[in-house]
Amino acid sequence: MKEKHIQIEGYEGLYEITNSGRVYSNRSGKYLTRCNDEYGFHVVKLTNNSGDKHNYKVFDLWKKAFPSEQPIEFKGALNVKYGKGCSIL
Repeated sequence: MKEKHIQIEGYEGLYEITNSGRVYSNRSGKYLTRCNDEYGFHVVKLTNNSGDKHNYKVFDLWKKAFPSEQPIEFKGALNVKYGKGCSIL
């Protein structure tokens, strides 16, 4: 089954999110690595055309892009039980 990609609001042409919860960068042509915040939620850092960087919870981006999907369809964990992963500062 092919994943459906939707532009992330506010970052049109820069980033897309898939129906399984992966975030794709149009600049690099790659999927972004998810990091974990201090509470264990998956986050990604998005940069706009001005160079401003902001961290977003992947689940929140996914829910905004796919409001009719059920949370069970989200393939990424809502939170991670062990470790923080990579740095998001």
